Amino acid sequence: MIERIEAHFPDPFMPVYVFSNHDRHRSIHRLGDDLRKAKLLAMLQLTVRGVPCMYYGEEIGMTDLKQPFGSALDPIPHKFKLIPRFIFDLLGLLINRDEVRTPMQWDGTKNAGFSSAEKTWLPVHGNYREINVEKENQDKASLLNTIRGLMKIRNQETSLREGSQEILNGLPNGVLGYKRKSADESLIILLNFDGLEKEIQIEFSECIFTLSSRDTAKEKAIRLNGFGGVILRE
Repeated sequence: MIERIEAHFPDPFMPVYVFSNHDRHRSIHRLGDDLRKAKLLAMLQLTVRGVPCMYYGEEIGMTDLKQPFGSALDPIPHKFKLIPRFIFDLLGLLINRDEVRTPMQWDGTKNAGFSSAEKTWLPVHGNYREINVEKENQDKASLLNTIRGLMKIRNQETSLREGSQEILNGLPNGVLGYKRKSADESLIILLNFDGLEKEIQIEFSECIFTLSSRDTAKEKAIRLNGFGGVILRE
């Protein structure tokens, strides 16, 4: 897929990678609420050659809020309120877009810290005490801090922002690998899209990022946990 996208965006053009927006299910919903997959998707988005765009709340794993069609502010679901909801759910269709437009969840206080009003325009998701910025700030392994770590590396490494891209072949099934190169540096990115652990032999000089504590890189031996990833300096 990455190679096909690249073919349509030769330098100096660059693709834009967007996985969520205000008209479709949030990415965490489509990933089955699996934070490991959400971290892996963010790592792809922030290391592949392209412009990353994130929908608000995606960086903390905000989820869809299921709401009745009849009470929606979005006009579209009112046209389908006589059709059983489960049909749309089975088809994976988002009819009520209010469900992905709920207030940003900043903390565990009233209205998730979004507003001091008695009632917000759209309701706050009931899980705001478990999923919010303040709580994830305190967890080094949270989705939010994982994305911050990746953004810091992206800001430091010219190759990730401006470099060329070369897809690596001969990797285990389920593993995507590519090199990002600039004039003075070269990085290797390895992403495991399989739930099973993978072992890879590859030359590198330094490991500068691991997606999980179970991803390891020693000498030529790389071990990727299920849905793990590493960034290596060549």
